[in-house]
Amino acid sequence: MRRLLGPFLLLCVLALVGCADSGSSTATDHATPSPTFSDPAPTEPMTIAIVSETAAGGEVDVHAVRMDDDASRQELTGQFQRGSLPEKISSAIEAATIPDGYAVWGAVVAIGCDVPEAVIATPSGDGWVFEPQMPSETMQECFAPVTSVALVAAPAPVRG
Repeated sequence: MRRLLGPFLLLCVLALVGCADSGSSTATDHATPSPTFSDPAPTEPMTIAIVSETAAGGEVDVHAVRMDDDASRQELTGQFQRGSLPEKISSAIEAATIPDGYAVWGAVVAIGCDVPEAVIATPSGDGWVFEPQMPSETMQECFAPVTSVALVAAPAPVRG
C-alpha cells in the first residue's frame, strides 16, 4: 500500500501543476491601465523644515502660529534673543512650495540637547498643535540648549 501511495501522490501533484500552466493568461500577464484622475488637493499637513540653532532662546509652545505675514512671523520670531534663527525660518518658508489652500504654521517644539527628527501636526480649533518626535538616542553631552522650530504647511481657512 505504501509503495502505491507515494507514486500516486506524485502523479496527482504533477497533474495539478500541469493544469495550472495550461490555463488562460492571468491578470499579471497584461497590465491593465489604471484610470487617470486629476490629483486631488492635498489634505494632510506637510513638514517644510525643522530649523534649529544653539542658544537662540525662546519658549516651547506646541500651539502653532500662522506665518502668513510679517506681524504673525514676528509673533513667533520675536522671542529669539540671539543668532540667525529668524532668517533661517524666513529662508525655509521662501524655499518651500506651498499648495493652494495651505498656510505655513510654525512653533517652537523643543529646547534642549536634541533636535526633533519630525513632528506630527494635529488640528486644534482654528490652528494646529505640533508634537515633536525626538530621536531614540539622545546626545551624551550638551553644552548649550538648541532651540528647534517646526515649520509645517497645513490646510487653513482663508483669512478675510
